[in-house]
Amino acid sequence: MALLGPPNHPDAAYLELVAKMEALEGIKLSEVVPKELYEPRLARSLLGFFTSYLLYGLGVASVAVAPHWSLYIPLWIAAGLGGWGLHCIAHDCGHGAFSKSKRLNTLVGHLALLPMAYPFHAWRNVHNMHHSATNNLEMDTDWRPVDMETFKRLPLLSKLNYLSNRTVLFWFGTGAYWLVSGIRPDFFPQSRARDEVRRSMVFVALFLIPYLAALGYFTGFGGILKYFVGPWFGIHVWFSITTLMHHTAEDLPFLVKENWRRTGSRILLTIDYRYPQWLHFLTHNISVHAAHHVAPKVPCYNLQRTTEVLKQAYPGLIRERKFTFGGLFRIVAHCHFYDAETGYYKSLLGLFNSPVVPHAE
Repeated sequence: MALLGPPNHPDAAYLELVAKMEALEGIKLSEVVPKELYEPRLARSLLGFFTSYLLYGLGVASVAVAPHWSLYIPLWIAAGLGGWGLHCIAHDCGHGAFSKSKRLNTLVGHLALLPMAYPFHAWRNVHNMHHSATNNLEMDTDWRPVDMETFKRLPLLSKLNYLSNRTVLFWFGTGAYWLVSGIRPDFFPQSRARDEVRRSMVFVALFLIPYLAALGYFTGFGGILKYFVGPWFGIHVWFSITTLMHHTAEDLPFLVKENWRRTGSRILLTIDYRYPQWLHFLTHNISVHAAHHVAPKVPCYNLQRTTEVLKQAYPGLIRERKFTFGGLFRIVAHCHFYDAETGYYKSLLGLFNSPVVPHAE
């Protein structure tokens, strides 16, 4: 993607955001978080790990006893919720927040990502790249938009992939993410990261090849589709929707390098979504996202308390919204391309130049 300059016609809200980014430079936002909130509790961490594996296993087992194929999709979504919860546990492991033991974090992270066939170190390294460049238009690895001129220069298959992931196949956008960074060591510039990814790929292969071979032997190719591939798609539904909504909205821009600042990106360029409390538990507070970007080493079960601390210390800086399917629809319908005029988004047809609109809190 060619480097772009600041937007040609930014509105007052965009300029205000840039000013806030500048004002936060030099401030260590995480210093206000009490030390006790950083302390992992191993029993609580393991509770989350086993709860999510249980939900995943029950979802897969329910497919086996389902009386009709029409129940497969909702059961894959349920199993996917368990698998997404496991991803969120691996998320804590990758940041060193699951336990005080680096070896245990690495082991649990690898085990947690097996239902996704995602090598742990591949995910950990690419996720750290996202943290270091959140909503940076040139550098972020997650759901980064392109401008229309860049889009026109893409090969046809790349165009189809880009458009489908932001429209009809938005629920599987992270599948492309997995293909690009999950099983390609050469994606990473550092030799150490490439070696880590290869080791993780071997770990996944040692577990999944015998498992899939046994599954195929006892249940046939259809069983592999029903009991592994279907739930794998279900996980990506949760993965895609959640990560898309964390950093994408009509009034949440990706910033060019002249306007982007690392400190401000941690609290200003993400959105917290309020779920029912049971869903917060099963997704391990992954939607409590600004606090996580400010203090990644805070365990998931302390993120809600951390958010309250940050809201008191930095009032008005955390974007917080109730999850609605209408909000998801607006993103999928409008947020397709980076608009070099406004700095926000332009839709596929160029009909919506993404005005900043108020959102119900």
